[in-house]
Amino acid sequence: MTDEEITYATVRFHKSSSGLQKEGKSDETQGPRKAGHKECSVPWHLIAIPVGILCSILLVALAVLVTYIFQYKQEKHELQKTLNNIDQEYRTMKYNYYLWKEMLRNKSVEYDALKDHLNSLERKQNICYGEAKLVLDCEQRTGKPFKGHWFCCGIKCYYFIMDKKKWRGCNQTCQDCRLSLLKIDDDDELKFLQLQINQNNYWIGLSYNEKGKKWQWIDNGPSNLDSKIANFSRKTRRCAFLSRTRLENTKCESFYSCICEMRMDKDPDSPSSKS
Repeated sequence: MTDEEITYATVRFHKSSSGLQKEGKSDETQGPRKAGHKECSVPWHLIAIPVGILCSILLVALAVLVTYIFQYKQEKHELQKTLNNIDQEYRTMKYNYYLWKEMLRNKSVEYDALKDHLNSLERKQNICYGEAKLVLDCEQRTGKPFKGHWFCCGIKCYYFIMDKKKWRGCNQTCQDCRLSLLKIDDDDELKFLQLQINQNNYWIGLSYNEKGKKWQWIDNGPSNLDSKIANFSRKTRRCAFLSRTRLENTKCESFYSCICEMRMDKDPDSPSSKS
């Protein structure tokens, strides 16, 4: 009995000692935790206030930022709407300008057509007036009618006088009729007139100027045919004539028919330039 009791007492002692050790250890471990807990609890209270203030500031800043973003989007939308309206107005104005431009162009075309028609009527009127005036002047100045025919082309009217005269006689007759001897401006007019000519030869307003030592037109002006007449004879008292096949020169005392002209861009009441 004594041994068992001792053993039991020993076991109990062992357990109690181990429990004491555990308790001691637990007290040791718990002791610092409690102490650490008490040390950290004070700073958190102090940090909570500024953290709360900082969060409030951040929330306010975020709210302001969201407000600005919303306002920016609203302003951007309004600005885009304004730009769209301006663009639409610009397109409308551009289209209206195009319509006005087309209308003006059409009116300009109509004006040009009416102007050409008016000029044509005016030319016809001038032709009729010029022809009547020509016959009247020729008959009054010469006392006799002339055998010939009259036609117009472009800005020129031509009077073919069939009576044969010397070059000076033709020049005087044209002047009496308030016209001038024919001046041929270019090769196209030359070819056109040759188609109108019969078998006769016709004096034209080109003669050799003895003082200037050169061939000269009745109005002293240049012609695109000057290169063709450069090789004409330079003998004195030479005058040019036109036939169906050629432009040539001969003695001014020869008797040929006459071609007088009147320009429609000049006043039909005023005589053409004289030599």
